[in-house]
Amino acid sequence: MTDPIARPGKIIAIHLSYASRADQRGRRPAAPSYFFKPASSVAASGGTVERPAGTELLAFEGEIALVIGTPTRRVALDEAWAHVGWVTASNDLGLYDLRANDKGSNVRSKGGDGYTPLGPELIDARTVDPTALRVRTWVNGALRQDDTTDGLIFPLAQLVADLSQHFTLEPGDVILTGTPAGSSVIVPGDVVEVEVDAPDADGAPTSGRLVTTVDAGRRSRSTARSDRCPRSTTCSAPRPGAPGPRPAARRRAGDARPGLSPELRAAAPRSADRRPLRAAAQARTPLLLHRRRVGEHRRDRRSSAQPRRCGSCPSAKTSSPRTAAGTTPRSARSTRSTTARSS
Repeated sequence: MTDPIARPGKIIAIHLSYASRADQRGRRPAAPSYFFKPASSVAASGGTVERPAGTELLAFEGEIALVIGTPTRRVALDEAWAHVGWVTASNDLGLYDLRANDKGSNVRSKGGDGYTPLGPELIDARTVDPTALRVRTWVNGALRQDDTTDGLIFPLAQLVADLSQHFTLEPGDVILTGTPAGSSVIVPGDVVEVEVDAPDADGAPTSGRLVTTVDAGRRSRSTARSDRCPRSTTCSAPRPGAPGPRPAARRRAGDARPGLSPELRAAAPRSADRRPLRAAAQARTPLLLHRRRVGEHRRDRRSSAQPRRCGSCPSAKTSSPRTAAGTTPRSARSTRSTTARSS
């Protein structure tokens, strides 16, 4: 591998940047958001990547990688591209089985060894137009991704300028600029190839094909696979076939339950309204704070029994939070409660 990217100091990746990918997700971000990948995830072309035992959702993401050439700190947009030294191909591999648990950080889902192949050749950034680069990805010889930087929501120079406002970009740092539509799951035995080129530039410079073969890992990750929907960190809909919560009727008196023992509960001090502490420590806490006039305290009225769901889940077709027939609306209950306290 070429020296500048053999061991980058920082690898910064963007979550969503291509319009084609945003259209697939059904949302278009107003500003770029980022995550870090460890330098130990870098791999060379021609290597293998393991899909850990017990997982199913290893996905490829062909991307354009920018390699910083000179120290970059608080640069303007029109100066940003001059600080990019080289352009090359990258494959931002991710294990979607763990993505929901990472909640956007992608530490475990995208930080594995070999999960950031780069190369094989570097394109001099001074010889290409950043708005006319192309990225293509093949899986087992079939073209899966084909897009240009003309389809970016956030131009490449904007990403460099934006990141430089927050910290210094040093020579050798790598920015992964997002993947277009077409990313999908790969299985052991698949061969993924990514190429970045500038077809309209003189000589049509290219990174060459970055080749990675998927291997079946013999060991599983220590983190258990999430049963939540992998499409959204705010969705708590279970995966198809995942076991649901255990009904209360099935609980046994002898079950191990976390918390205080009966002896400690009986000996616990009592709260201001003379009720047991375990009773006051639940939903009545805001009421106690109000009685003691401890600042402004509002309860979050969103019921945990009706979690937010993403638009792609089957359960998203269920009705929105509802008011049962004959139930007093919340606004009316709030007004009635306020009137009672004031009287």
